[in-house]
Amino acid sequence: MHDWCIQSARKQRIEAMKSLFINTATAAVAISLASTASASEAQPYVAPELDTMLFAESPSVTASFESDVSASETIAPAVSDEAVPVVLPETIAPISIEAAAVNALGGANIVFDAPEGLLTLPASSMAPSDARVVTTRSIDPRYGDIDAFWGDISPFYGDIGAFWGDISPFYGDISPFWGDISPFYGDIGAFWGDIDAFWGDIVAFDANRLETLGDYWKSAGTQIAATDSVWKKLRYEKDGGVYRLEYDGTPGKIVNELRNLIDQAEAQFGAAYTDQTGVNFRTGFVDEFLARYGIDLDKKFTLAGFSQADRTAFFLDWHDSLNQYSGIDQVDHWMSTVNWTPRVTQIQGSGRQTVIGIIDGSFASDADLGENIVWAGGGQNSVGGHGAGVASLIAGAHDGVGIMGIAPDVNIATYNPFDHNGATSWDEVADGFVALKQIQSSAGDVSVVNLSLGEPGWIFTKGTADFLYRWDVDNYYNDTVFVFAAGNEGVTQNTNIEFNDADQTALIFVGSLGLNGEISSFSNRPGTGCLTDGGACNTNNRLMDRFIVAPGELILVSDGHGGVVRRSGTSFAAPLVSGAISLLHDRWPWLANNPHETTEIIFRSAQDLGAPGVDAVYGHGLLDVTASQAPLDFGNLDFKLYRQIGSYWYGSNYSALSLLSGGVPSWWDTDNVFFTGYENIGDTYRDFSIPMSAFTYGKSTNALGNGYQRLQDFVSDRFANWLLSNGGDRDGDGKHGISQIRSNSAGTDGQWSMRFDAIAPQFSDDGAMRPVHNAATLADPSGTMSFTLGHGQGALALAGNNFGIISDHDHETGGVNPVLGLASGETFAGATYSPLKATTLSVGYSQQREDWRDLDGVSEIERNIQRQLGAREAEALTIGVEQKVTKNLSVNAQYTYLREEDAVLGAQTGSAALLGEGS
Repeated sequence: MHDWCIQSARKQRIEAMKSLFINTATAAVAISLASTASASEAQPYVAPELDTMLFAESPSVTASFESDVSASETIAPAVSDEAVPVVLPETIAPISIEAAAVNALGGANIVFDAPEGLLTLPASSMAPSDARVVTTRSIDPRYGDIDAFWGDISPFYGDIGAFWGDISPFYGDISPFWGDISPFYGDIGAFWGDIDAFWGDIVAFDANRLETLGDYWKSAGTQIAATDSVWKKLRYEKDGGVYRLEYDGTPGKIVNELRNLIDQAEAQFGAAYTDQTGVNFRTGFVDEFLARYGIDLDKKFTLAGFSQADRTAFFLDWHDSLNQYSGIDQVDHWMSTVNWTPRVTQIQGSGRQTVIGIIDGSFASDADLGENIVWAGGGQNSVGGHGAGVASLIAGAHDGVGIMGIAPDVNIATYNPFDHNGATSWDEVADGFVALKQIQSSAGDVSVVNLSLGEPGWIFTKGTADFLYRWDVDNYYNDTVFVFAAGNEGVTQNTNIEFNDADQTALIFVGSLGLNGEISSFSNRPGTGCLTDGGACNTNNRLMDRFIVAPGELILVSDGHGGVVRRSGTSFAAPLVSGAISLLHDRWPWLANNPHETTEIIFRSAQDLGAPGVDAVYGHGLLDVTASQAPLDFGNLDFKLYRQIGSYWYGSNYSALSLLSGGVPSWWDTDNVFFTGYENIGDTYRDFSIPMSAFTYGKSTNALGNGYQRLQDFVSDRFANWLLSNGGDRDGDGKHGISQIRSNSAGTDGQWSMRFDAIAPQFSDDGAMRPVHNAATLADPSGTMSFTLGHGQGALALAGNNFGIISDHDHETGGVNPVLGLASGETFAGATYSPLKATTLSVGYSQQREDWRDLDGVSEIERNIQRQLGAREAEALTIGVEQKVTKNLSVNAQYTYLREEDAVLGAQTGSAALLGEGS
């Protein structure tokens, strides 16, 4: 039995590359360094607040409003069209904050030897057919005896300096640890949204308290850095088990700096600690904390023997332990990484209509998590708090203390398959799974099962397949999402596993992302392995097609005893995915019976990492919780706009194209507008309610026919981004380029697909509507070849995928490829071929014929001159290559051959002596 957990504290880096374009006249080479800035949330569309809320009265259908100001009015629907009352959410009563223990070092130390570096399983190796020892997917990172986990720590992180470096990655500049401190504390709105709208009157989430806490840790970060800078200068000798200090003044300076740190903490947390425990802060919290590390400030020799890693563990533990008495739920780095805020959870329903299965160590005795448990079976072994840690990330209460889970109100059915040694078998796991699926719950059936366990050295084995094959397990393929932790040996699985039920099974394998934004060194990777059917690898059955990553290093979790502990491993990445699915099944309960559509949403909404598209390291990329709860492509939604006119809300249908032509008009706010939208996903759908006015923010509506639900404020920003990008930012996350092209796709997995592109038509000076751009692209099932035929902006269609605005290709102002722009405007055709995943070769042809009838916005004199000169005709042949270097960086080179009739680079003359033979 291995308890797989690891630790990391690397500084996250976000790099953005600017764009560079180099153009020549007759041989155009465009080198484009295109990037999108990384952001945890879309740039907001802010509707102005109203000083007063207007309500209308009518004797017909009424709906009551509840608010903090106790306003009660009614809204009546319109006569024939659908009119829907919009109501405030119910006021939430204050939540009392109970005392929590400070034991942040809970959890059993389970010993195993870690592999050095990354291991790659060759394609020819065979999966272990008789391996049945199943273990948890975690490693305890608490720092007492690091050898217990990794032997010499260097096999894990190489030179220890590369991991811990200077203490500053945690506290010197606190921002590298928290990311931008603003999303958590500084700009309180960015993280918590409008506190009152979501939490009612809850003192624990008071904005001023959050800001004060953030300011404290900025100041404490400076003091921690000062303490460590002195502590690392301590000189000593070890004689047997005795440390002999060199008294050069350094020991006393360390004690003084630690006392300053304690004074700061007492001023911030002392009163709260005493209120909760009845014990003096210094004799209680401080003495207990220092005793964990064997430190007595009156005995300076106890300061010796602390390595850089030991000191960092000390300071990080200090941070986490103090925050248990902040009156605020613990904020951790994973939250911004997966783009999650409590606001999204509160709007989506907090998981209260979902039942999740957790097959893991027992945690029924956990005071916080126990309230969510609707059924528990199996053994009583806590497996070192592993199950409690996993469950806390899913269901930790939002109550002002401890861990916040993504779905705090979710119903949990749990089964412990582990024996007293912490080991189990796949048969025992299968028994637990069947038991979970057979329970009767008022909230429904288990629809997602979290399995933070597996066989060491593999993501998927024959044992895993046998578990899923079992007759009483495969009965539940049609209503279960299986979420597996990928494992922690740093293995790349290139070995295929025969599993001919793969097409029927909704599987997600979750790897770990480190604090540096790259896959954790310990995380297993999907490689080229496939779940085969009769030896054949079918579409979407590669392990990478079922793989995603989420943060899994130094994750703050419940220790199962009322305290918190940091753990690492894919075990703690998987529950973040399971939590996001719990929200999906809460807001859209019918998705619980559509597991494949559920996994499609998770995969399609992920942030691409590594090589473009699905790859052998990151799979689909990084979990994005907010994106998973929002439309995947606003352009594919059917919309209905609700506006208030007098005492009524009137509903009118809108297409995506009609909305794009209008942007974000001011009357949306004055008419108290909100939208509903419907998105088709596989054989089912999702519906959305999107407020686009100050009045409708924070309200609920029954417009969708599902009872009163919160309007999805977090979708508003994304919807506005989509509109303001003219549809180019398809999911509204603010990360994609702007484009005038609208696209619709049609196709079936494993078949050729067709995409249709268009740009909205324009009107000429005489009022006639003139088509601008239309194209059709046919792509093969593998995505390696495509063929395009169209009429319009050939330069835009043939110059790569990074520039979707007509003005990007205007030869008069330069453009991406001005030579190709000279032959753009009429028929064009092109083809692409990708010999490698990140490399695309292209060839294209474009033509243009411009005469006096095509000139708009010019004088009659200029039009007559063009009539005398005759039409300007041009055609161009182009070949190119595009190399995707990273997700945000591509290099594109094109060669263009241009042929013009009676013109040179677009210039014409009436002198036959000059251009009589063309050019």
